[in-house]
Amino acid sequence: MQLFVLILNKTECLPKLLGEFLSAGIKGATIYDSMGEVQYIGHETVEPPPIFGSLRKFINPDHEQNKTVLVILRDEQVEAARAIVNNVTGGLDKPGTGIIFTVPVSFVEGI
Repeated sequence: MQLFVLILNKTECLPKLLGEFLSAGIKGATIYDSMGEVQYIGHETVEPPPIFGSLRKFINPDHEQNKTVLVILRDEQVEAARAIVNNVTGGLDKPGTGIIFTVPVSFVEGI
């Protein structure tokens, strides 16, 4: 089993993504709002170090939060989930889209 983690910057893709997950038998995702380091440093309550000042022009000031999607998958579901994410988002190779990774899970209780 794997914990599949998607940090999605293109939050407008989330409804379609979840629908595709359900169609593929991928269920039980947990979704929460998240914020990246550069977004946080650009937030008005934090005084950024000088190096980060130039990074602000590269981030969308209206884009405050990402969506983080967590879902436990069987090993054989990981590739299908990756394909769905890349298809729905247009590809994670494009800057500002998101990131996915997995973490091995030794046991799950309560699902």
